[in-house]
Amino acid sequence: MPDSKSGGKHSIRSMTDAVNELRDFAGGENAGESRGEDASPKDASPKKRVYGDESKHRAERAEKTPRRKKKKRAKKRPGLLHRLLRTGKRIRRGDEERQLTFFGHRLSFWPMFLAVFAVLMVLVFLLNSTNLVTDQQNVTLMGLPADLENYRILVLSDLNGKRFGDRQSTLLRQIDTLNYDIVICLGDMVGKGGDAEPFYELLEGLPASKKVYFICGDSDPGPYVDAVREESAPLSQLVLADWILGSINRGATYVDRPIALTVGASTLWLTPSEMLNVDAYASSNLWKEQMSQEESGYLAGVVADKNTLPFTSYRYQLAMDQLDSVNTMNDADVHITLSHVPCSDSFLTAACGHSPTEGKYLSAPDIALAGHYCGGVWNLPLLGAFYVPDSSLPRYGWFPDQSVVSGLRQIDEVQQYVSRGLSNCGDIPLMPFRLLNSPQVSVITITATLPSSMLE
Repeated sequence: MPDSKSGGKHSIRSMTDAVNELRDFAGGENAGESRGEDASPKDASPKKRVYGDESKHRAERAEKTPRRKKKKRAKKRPGLLHRLLRTGKRIRRGDEERQLTFFGHRLSFWPMFLAVFAVLMVLVFLLNSTNLVTDQQNVTLMGLPADLENYRILVLSDLNGKRFGDRQSTLLRQIDTLNYDIVICLGDMVGKGGDAEPFYELLEGLPASKKVYFICGDSDPGPYVDAVREESAPLSQLVLADWILGSINRGATYVDRPIALTVGASTLWLTPSEMLNVDAYASSNLWKEQMSQEESGYLAGVVADKNTLPFTSYRYQLAMDQLDSVNTMNDADVHITLSHVPCSDSFLTAACGHSPTEGKYLSAPDIALAGHYCGGVWNLPLLGAFYVPDSSLPRYGWFPDQSVVSGLRQIDEVQQYVSRGLSNCGDIPLMPFRLLNSPQVSVITITATLPSSMLE
């Protein structure tokens, strides 16, 4: 028996080997066959770990199974959108003096930039919808009578039922700073909404000493009622729309026929543009014949003629007033025609081609005033207005020549001025606000003095 002092680990291993040999001898040949003489070490039964051999066992296991190295995961870089929108990490107290913070969080550059940009854009929209500007425009007319030198016309257009302050106080304050003789409203003052109160508030706030003249726009309620009023009143009160009568009751004059204004010893004519190329003699005969037929039907009890006769009679009066004006106008008079939609070049050229000796057409206008375009509603930097609602223009109004969008332009013998208006065009519902396009009031000054650009 070996001495315990001479190595206990070796003695224990020798005893284990002896036990294994006895087991093999007791199993016989079958046991040997079952194991297989050529069996690989993998098929042999695993050696049991013996107590006291722990350090060597760990070393053997380390040799068979090398330690796996942990792979370092690459940090995923945040996307661009995430980096733009993140508010920043919470900062340490020591960094507070060097960082711009908001409730203890560092503010990143891009979120702050986007927030400031959004606020500025909102302010631009608000300012462009309420910041009124005034356009002072001189119109030079050769041979202008001395009484009409520096005659000033305040031009308003396209209110479309909008309010500038309580009872139009902001708009009226702007107007009170201006020097003018008469006021001309170029249509769409009521708009598609049909609420005439904002226009009434403007009329009531204007000085009573200033005459106001207005026309109907394409977005306004029609100038005539659907059915004639059953009452005893002047013909105009039977057929004209309520908002027109309401405006007349507040001191304004509806321009649906030629109107002569006396200024000293001179005459200034205001006419609706739709009468320019109308043969007044033929028109008056046509409406007279129509009126005679309806009078006969009315006396015979025809209901349809009873309903249409007042409208036909009113149109006959307009034609007769036009014919009288054709025979009254002379070359010394100043003629201003009013149109909601700007007149086309061909239309004004045709008006200039009529012979005064024919006695059929109104004389060519000296000035044409119009609105409707509202300055294109949306203006882009460097480009200007990219659309105006006028199918008669090239490209149906897309990317128009900026000279036709607003301002003064010479067409044949006529100078046409187009106002940028006060609100939005009713024909463009997809543009509910003005962009880089301030609301505008205009003062047209008639003068015989040549502009300085022509004197240089």
